[in-house]
Amino acid sequence: MVLFMGFLTIFSVLGLIVGVIFLIVKKTRGKGKILTPIAFVLAVIGFWYMGSPVHNEQSGVNNQETSPPLADTTSVDTNEDEKENLDDTINHKVDWSVNKDNVRFIIDQVSIVKQELESGDQGMIGVHIIIDNKSNKDISTYPTQGTLLTNTREQIKASVHSENFDGEIMSGAKTDGFVLFPVQKLSKPEDINSVRVKWDFWPDKNTSEGLKELDAQLSF
Repeated sequence: MVLFMGFLTIFSVLGLIVGVIFLIVKKTRGKGKILTPIAFVLAVIGFWYMGSPVHNEQSGVNNQETSPPLADTTSVDTNEDEKENLDDTINHKVDWSVNKDNVRFIIDQVSIVKQELESGDQGMIGVHIIIDNKSNKDISTYPTQGTLLTNTREQIKASVHSENFDGEIMSGAKTDGFVLFPVQKLSKPEDINSVRVKWDFWPDKNTSEGLKELDAQLSF
């Protein structure tokens, strides 16, 4: 079972990377929107299982029964290091919402991932936003062009690799997606315990007047 979960975790991470690449390419964006959340969930499950206390305790017992005392000590230390390395994703459930001109904006989850990115950044913050347009007008809003501030005082512009769910939203439509913010410096996910997210909103897409700014302050 441990070997299976190990392979599942590896393939899930690879699938997440491929899904992000698919999101970048317009022709494969539809596949990316399907593959990315599935791979993300499977990766979180795999990391959780591999780093769970029960799993580590069972591994320690097996090593104690089959190895000399010196090997037992080394095995326990290795398991503790692996657990620290695998605890690199935290999903926070939050409850933020606001109603502007009969348009409801909701943030229900903030995910923090510790991972070295090709850009040199040390992690990523994903903010899940729901937009429910119950007004009688088509609106414009761009959270994927927004800005995030962390409690560690890092101000971040949204990544172009965020999910494509905003822009012009028709009357009666409901949409949602993750906005991604690359973190330049991140030792561990627990370092981030609050964020502030800001983006623009036009209640009527046909006019530049009436611009409003949404400002969500989230603690977890």
